[in-house]
Amino acid sequence: MAKGKNFSAVAKTWDEKPQRLELAVAVAAAIRENIPLDRQMEALEFGSGTGLVTFHLQQQLKHVTAMDSAAGMLAVVEEKALAANVDNVSTQHNDTTIPSLAREGYGFIFSSMVLHHVCNIDSTLKALIAGLKTGGVLALADLVMEDGSFHDNDQVVEHHGVDPAWLIDQLYEMGLTNARSVIAHRIVKQRGLKRHTYPVFLVWAYKE
Repeated sequence: MAKGKNFSAVAKTWDEKPQRLELAVAVAAAIRENIPLDRQMEALEFGSGTGLVTFHLQQQLKHVTAMDSAAGMLAVVEEKALAANVDNVSTQHNDTTIPSLAREGYGFIFSSMVLHHVCNIDSTLKALIAGLKTGGVLALADLVMEDGSFHDNDQVVEHHGVDPAWLIDQLYEMGLTNARSVIAHRIVKQRGLKRHTYPVFLVWAYKE
């Protein structure tokens, strides 16, 4: 998904950055506070990475499929599940930003910090929505649009964040309903002599 970074190569050390752990906790908390999860839900995390958000939610869900394009990230998910004796998390490798999902296979699909890596967001959203069951919910967390200073110089991304209002409009146009958004977290980074704050939103909507 992202250019200029080999995510499999950094998978083993991915969870060592406190900022990533804090973000995952915040996104999972925002999901739990706003979306009624239950143990009957089959869920998918699109662009799961090492499963940081998945492992904060799996106890409230029947099953979570962690999907990612980096095999190394998925190997870490499997190691975590084995070490914690978690039996309701599995992995699925996906090479493209447009996932091939079983039609209406999931009651809940979520992602965190993925959309700004995706070239054609509309096509990805349509594929995710096709994988939602009637009554299911799609939840997307990402950077609010920023000035391009968020990522380090070695990583080129497709978008400098996403406008949550635009995203909600897209979801309505694609047939979802009852869309909402909140600011789930704020990431603070030192950039030169200044500290920059980057809000992270959570947008969610339902398929009827």
